[in-house]
Amino acid sequence: MASEAAAIEAVGGAVGSVIALAATYPLAIVSTWQALEHSQGLELASAELRKKYAFLPSPLRELCIYSESRGWRSLFAGLRPCLAATAISQAVYFYLYSALRQGIVAHKHAVAAARLKARGASAAAVASAAATAAAASRSEAIGVAGSLVVAGLAGCGNVLITTPVWVVATQLQALQRHPELAVRQRSAWQVAAQVYKEGGVVGFWKGVLPSLVMVANPTLQYIMYEWLTARLQEMRANSSSSRPGAKGGRPGAGPPKLSTGDVFMLTALAKLGATLITYPMLLIKSRLQAMNSSTAREARYKGVLDAVVAILRREGLAAFFKGMRLKMLQTVLAAALLMSIKEQVYVSTKALIGQAAPVPVSVSVAHGVAAGPELAAAKAG
Repeated sequence: MASEAAAIEAVGGAVGSVIALAATYPLAIVSTWQALEHSQGLELASAELRKKYAFLPSPLRELCIYSESRGWRSLFAGLRPCLAATAISQAVYFYLYSALRQGIVAHKHAVAAARLKARGASAAAVASAAATAAAASRSEAIGVAGSLVVAGLAGCGNVLITTPVWVVATQLQALQRHPELAVRQRSAWQVAAQVYKEGGVVGFWKGVLPSLVMVANPTLQYIMYEWLTARLQEMRANSSSSRPGAKGGRPGAGPPKLSTGDVFMLTALAKLGATLITYPMLLIKSRLQAMNSSTAREARYKGVLDAVVAILRREGLAAFFKGMRLKMLQTVLAAALLMSIKEQVYVSTKALIGQAAPVPVSVSVAHGVAAGPELAAAKAG
């Protein structure tokens, strides 16, 4: 049952992440272009174009500027490898996370059952406690420490497996900044061959260190999500109990359930905070993965530390946040869409196979993005 539930989580995560990334991909690629612009690099947006669309609000202004300078097709460059990487990444991530999380919950209740037996509880009482635990295992909180361990392990596994695909996708995105049409029209296979020619097998893992550090992004997101969820449920429970004539909740009813809208808003807020903290590392990862033989000399780095020093010296502290506004909008929308879609896929699949009645949309720290891409979503940039 645990592995089957984890498989359903994996399918839901893959479906949700692909739809979320496809819907927000133009924002992701434009934010990547902005992150790759250095002090003496090729600026895609001329002063004339910026003035022409100055009346439009962001992000519509940026999308119009970059689509006119390189064509609207360039806004979807690298989409297919990104979607493939996102689907694989999120499926693996949600499977690992769900399986590990259910293992922690099962262990906790096994310890509790053993204590009940030690106290002389009847077999019926122990069985009832086990059934209640099984029904609530998906929404039961596992605490900050458990969340950190599970999210960290699942995230690191994802990074190591999918970094080669993200390197190719980032290179494809970066090529859209090149002035020659033939270069901009290279395929994913051609880019992969160039990566291998210039760096060998190791070249496919460029930027893996900042990617591993960025595992903190979903970890922070999950912790923030759990905290926000607990506060919202507590507030609603207090509001319900304080109403005139209220007699308290039903025994065993549990905390108030979250709607799809609640999940969307809570995930968006959690992702917003996590992205703000980890964005500088995302920028460094993008620059490392986009490097090739045609990259300007001042934009070539030997590693993470060299990149930090060079960017600070040549571009200043503000450079670490280039493209952050669009990236935050993209990741927040993608994360919220992923969560909402994944939950509906989980509920529908469980109901379809008849294993259980549809469960209310209520998630804990376990259920959020990557890609994510980036996170997957974050990884998409």
